[in-house]
Amino acid sequence: MYRFDDFLADPETWRLSRDGQEIHLEPVVLKLLIYLIENRERLVTRQELMDTVWGDTVISESALTKAAARLRKALDDDSGAPRYLETVRTQGYRFIATVEELACTDQLDHVPGKSRSATIRRTLFLGAVAIVTLVVVAVFWLRAPQHPAPLEDGVRSLAVLPLSNLTGDPEQEYYVDGLQDLLITELSQLSGLRVTSRQSTKRYRDSQLPATDIAKELGVDVLVEGSLLREGSKIEVTIQLIDGRSDEHLWAERYARDTSYVFDLVSDMARAVGTEIVSAMAPPRSQMPDHGLAGPVDPRAIDAYALALMHMDRLTSDGIRIAIEQFREAVDIEPKFVLAWGHLAVAYAVQGMQGFAPPRETIEQARSAALRAIEVDRESYVGHFSIGLVRLWTGDLNRGCESIKEALRLNPSDPYAIHGDADCLMFAGHMDESIARMREVVTISPFSAIHRGALVYHLFLARRYEESIAAVKLAREEVPGFLAHYTLARVYWVQGDYDRALEAERLELEWRGDTVLLTALEEGFDAAGPTGAMRAIAEALVARSNESYVDPFEIGKTFARAGMVDEALHWLNRAVEYGSHEITYLAFRPDLDVLRDDPRFEDLLERVYGQGNLITKRP
Repeated sequence: MYRFDDFLADPETWRLSRDGQEIHLEPVVLKLLIYLIENRERLVTRQELMDTVWGDTVISESALTKAAARLRKALDDDSGAPRYLETVRTQGYRFIATVEELACTDQLDHVPGKSRSATIRRTLFLGAVAIVTLVVVAVFWLRAPQHPAPLEDGVRSLAVLPLSNLTGDPEQEYYVDGLQDLLITELSQLSGLRVTSRQSTKRYRDSQLPATDIAKELGVDVLVEGSLLREGSKIEVTIQLIDGRSDEHLWAERYARDTSYVFDLVSDMARAVGTEIVSAMAPPRSQMPDHGLAGPVDPRAIDAYALALMHMDRLTSDGIRIAIEQFREAVDIEPKFVLAWGHLAVAYAVQGMQGFAPPRETIEQARSAALRAIEVDRESYVGHFSIGLVRLWTGDLNRGCESIKEALRLNPSDPYAIHGDADCLMFAGHMDESIARMREVVTISPFSAIHRGALVYHLFLARRYEESIAAVKLAREEVPGFLAHYTLARVYWVQGDYDRALEAERLELEWRGDTVLLTALEEGFDAAGPTGAMRAIAEALVARSNESYVDPFEIGKTFARAGMVDEALHWLNRAVEYGSHEITYLAFRPDLDVLRDDPRFEDLLERVYGQGNLITKRP
């Protein structure tokens, strides 16, 4: 027992008190204090403290600095004029207060309001409890890390920051990102916890921003950060949990596995993080799901999966093609790799939606991969989401939305599933609720250009034009490189602001590098004004479709903007035949209003949506 001024530090019970009032400290901070007191005769180096206090857990020097700062705060100490903890810059720390060592019996006389008999009875009781506790610890010691006191205010949101690549090989970055993705996937299945998407956290790779600033920008309560070292068949990951509201280091742990057990490693990490925060979460409480691959997994499958994610992020024709190849390689190696099956389905879907391949060629491939994911694991959120995506795409709205709801049950934080739910609300005529859900997507993924763009598009479909324009301006401020010329051109067009519409169209074509369409726009405008520009672009797209695939929906809506109803309906009907993704939103497109009084358009709507689907209200 150590006494200094009004403080008592007990290394046996691991408690710190002042004037009889206990001061709650994280175990690592209290351990730091005790070690400094025990070595108060000398300067204790930073390296010694990191090696001794944190043991085998690999930490950065900033973690030590933060722990020392929290200790000073608890002791009400001033770093400029210290009474207890002296900092020797770049070297270490020294405990400088006068310390009195007390025997346990001495302590009994110094506890206010406690008699010796009462204290003895309490001690005997605690002894009995300690025996039981030791049995429990013996059972769970190898599986559970040491826990600090739970967070006081509860945890509702979390972000996993990019892991530091300690391999020294930049080409291993894809593997590091792949493991981060797996960890996010596991954590996002905690009910009641919102987990930020990887698309929004990647900007913080090697960031020097304080944890509090990052957490504020992402709108989360806690952060997970860490590092990865991969050498041959061995992988070592260190992660730590940080309170984003106070920058307090809450917990850290190191994991070492053979690369063939990477799923077990990820599961253990997710369960450990979940254990730390679940006790602090507001109801309903939840447990980590127990599904997915376990046991040995061929490391080549993980490599292929991680490479696929990297290429898929690029959203280019070549990127999606390579992603499909890598996902297929992953499932060829590990046929039960459910995440790879699910993402393969999404990759096929994206390939068709973006016009990188004829949709009819990719719809069935996407459907097959999605059904395979569900066959492998009925609890696969990505399987249910991907089959839901295919069904929405093909106009099977009721079943599609059922699948999306199931995906959300399994993974409430997935931004793409929430996006799908927003679509379902729109199809049911609940436009305000749809927009609210899209804003949730942006909350989860605030720096994703994809999801920011989706919000802009949904506001356009809801005919909330000024809000759509405002969302573009905000996204440009917060997401570097954000572009929304495509949607802005359509917003301005339906508003009758043709000058701005054509300028946005020019910027979109310049960004694409499409000189053919850009020339058509300029020549068409010079010949016949705004509608002439649209007609020229539409005719250029028709000519292009004779040589390569062009989404018929793109041609049809361009003819509609030119006021050419017959041509527009012809190409929109072809879009249905080709399985164009955009046809799903046919009922809501404001730029097709010129067609709505034509009975042929009503027939087209019936052809797209059929009987008994969700749509209850149309513009």
